[in-house]
Amino acid sequence: MTITPRLRMIFAVAIGVGLIAAAIWAIGAARTEASAEADRERPVATPQRVFTDDGQTVLRIDAATLARSGIFTAPLTASDGAATVPVFATVVDTTRLTDLANAWAVGVAQVSAAGARAAASRAGLARTRLLYADAQNASLAQLQAAQATYAADQAGANAAQVQAATALASARQEFGPALTPGSALVDAIVSRRSLLLQVALPPDAGAPPPTLIVEGDGGVRAPARLVGAAARADPRVPGRGAYYVVPGSSGLVPGMSVTAQLATGGPVRGATVPASAIVSWQGRNWIYFRRADGGFVRVAISTDQHDLTGNYIVHDPAPGTPVATRGAQLLLSEELKSQTPTESDGD
Repeated sequence: MTITPRLRMIFAVAIGVGLIAAAIWAIGAARTEASAEADRERPVATPQRVFTDDGQTVLRIDAATLARSGIFTAPLTASDGAATVPVFATVVDTTRLTDLANAWAVGVAQVSAAGARAAASRAGLARTRLLYADAQNASLAQLQAAQATYAADQAGANAAQVQAATALASARQEFGPALTPGSALVDAIVSRRSLLLQVALPPDAGAPPPTLIVEGDGGVRAPARLVGAAARADPRVPGRGAYYVVPGSSGLVPGMSVTAQLATGGPVRGATVPASAIVSWQGRNWIYFRRADGGFVRVAISTDQHDLTGNYIVHDPAPGTPVATRGAQLLLSEELKSQTPTESDGD
């Protein structure tokens, strides 16, 4: 086949067009890749959850995120708990009680051992006397030695009894009759299965309640059981003292200061707020109220009044108000995060 000049021109034009198309495609592909790379490096935008409505900061979070984050809302219940006042207490250092309990235990053991020796020497003395009376089959020296042995053993038994009695009396004087060495309660305290509290009660508080809920540093809470009146005043804890015990596993340690709520009168009307619903920020306590449109608003509350279970009693908001009773700290974190400038804010 003969290629004419016209065909050569057509082929040349076609090849040129193909090269131009390939170049255009390559440029477009490069731009697409560059755009995709830029998109990958650009921070992923999170959906806006914090808004301002009529001067209030409102958090709007979808139901799926609430469920995934464990944020739970419940209406506040009405309170009919008794009015309370805070009372202060210290975890007693019971080293002295431990020493006295050990001294008493040693004394009791020595009483037993010395009593056994005295009983044996008394029997020996009785035999020696019979032998001495029976035609002096035992010498006078043997009789006198038996008498001396018995007297020494009896003195040792008496001394052991005095030591045990002294430890017992000292424990009762320093810690009261309820904390008697050898009792199951003192054994639990010595072994640290229980810890001893000295609680300061107001003069007009009446009889100490049989149980209390005490709160220590870091939110540690523990049930306390009444032991009895304290044997002496603690200058660090003014007021009429009473002893309570808490479990040794409570997280409290000797020397720690704790507080408890003491009932003082009739019921207090208001709404009960669980401790899990409260967050602290800027020196105040807050809860998150859920509006009718589903948004959360942070409101300040007073935590001056408690009930006997450790919940708070407030007069505003009212009972029935829906609040975040679990996950409130997550809501606070989300709200504060919205106030932090992101890297893209300056672009």
